[in-house]
Amino acid sequence: MIEVLRIAMLVIGAIPLMIYPFIAIASIMGIASTSSLKVPLYYRVMEKFFLWGTLIYPLVYGVFLYCSNLFKQTTGLIYALASLVFLLMLWISSRFMNAPPRSSPAE
Repeated sequence: MIEVLRIAMLVIGAIPLMIYPFIAIASIMGIASTSSLKVPLYYRVMEKFFLWGTLIYPLVYGVFLYCSNLFKQTTGLIYALASLVFLLMLWISSRFMNAPPRSSPAE
């Protein structure tokens, strides 16, 4: 049962790799761009984590895949889960990486 769950987690973690070439291009363009807006540090950190995290995800997934295959039992399951946790962190950072909308001036 643990082995089936481990393989299922690894397959779910590999699904984003199918669209990785498009994500990599967008991440490189985002890292290369500059902003003329003054945004708080929190939003800049979220944006940089998302851009760099999506760019290095194949490396992160590869390390966790190797470690998961090296340790087959519960430890392998933890490594398989770690790649999904990294994806969850990327999703959370994508939700909070944009600066809040400007409020319209009072009339």
